[in-house]
This record gives sequence, C-alpha cells and structure tokens, in this order.
Amino acid sequence: MRLLLAISALLIMVVGCQTKTTPLTETEIIQARIDSLETVLFADAEAPVNHSAGMQLVKSYAKFYQLQEQKDTVGIDMLFKAGEVSMAIEQGNLAVKYFRTIAFDHEGMPKAADALFLAGFCEENVNKDTADARQLYELFIKKYPEHKLAEDAKFSIQNMSLSDEELIRMFDEKAKAES
Repeated sequence: MRLLLAISALLIMVVGCQTKTTPLTETEIIQARIDSLETVLFADAEAPVNHSAGMQLVKSYAKFYQLQEQKDTVGIDMLFKAGEVSMAIEQGNLAVKYFRTIAFDHEGMPKAADALFLAGFCEENVNKDTADARQLYELFIKKYPEHKLAEDAKFSIQNMSLSDEELIRMFDEKAKAES
C-alpha cells in the first residue's frame, strides 16, 4: 500500500511539474515557414534565385494574408512581399494579382500607391504588356499625382515603346548635353 501511495505521489508530482504547451495557430505556423524560407532565399544576395523556394514563400505570404480576418498592415505587407517575390522569380501574373489586390481592395493603406505603380511596372517589364501597363500608370498618375513615383510613371508611359538600346542612347545624349 505504501508503495502504491509513493508511486501515486511521484506521478502527481511529475504530471504537475510538466508545462502544458498550447498548439501553434495556423498563422504562427505560416509565420515560422515564412521566416525559414526568407532565411534560405535572402541569405546570399549573390546566389541565383531559387524559384522553388520563391514560390513556396509567395504561397506562404499569400496564405498569411488570407488568414487575417482584419486585413491589417501586417497582412497587407505580407501580400506586398508576395508581389515583390513573384516579380523577382518572374511570375508576373501573380505579382500583378497581388499588387492589384492591395491597390484596389485596400486603397487607404500606405502601400496602395506603391502597389498600383508596381502593377504597372510589372506589366511593362515582366509581362511585356504595354497596354495594361499604360492603363495602370495613367490610373496611378490620376490617383496619386503628387507621389514620388508619379514622374517615373510619366516617363514610363512616354518611353515604353523604346528599346533598351534607344533608351541608353537617349540617356547618353542627355548626359552629353548637360555636361
């Protein structure tokens, strides 16, 4: 009987001393995955882009945004990062989708103007769709005429029909004229 009491007391002490852990939320799991993938992708700026890890990161950012009931700044920042990484791994349609979501569904948020500009930039430079790029740039200029990127949008509209060689020649001639 004493042995049974001693074992019971020992079990109660062992169970009582254990800390209870709560399972991670889905958002916490996604955040951990994001942290891990960012470490892999951004560890060496000189290394070639890992497209597979990039796509996993994009999906994780998008999932984080979807899990946010209130689309707050953190969720929108994650979606913005999804657009940036999509653009970097040449997934232009995905990038434009994410940037458009921010620009049109979250107009009052700080990243909305930048997202609209980047949607146009991505259409022009990644998707090579100058018609859509022009529309997005024009909308950007109309909505944000005082934005720091407004002049860049105007320049892009004026020069999107020029080849890279023609642009370089134009800049060279301008530099010579100014000196």
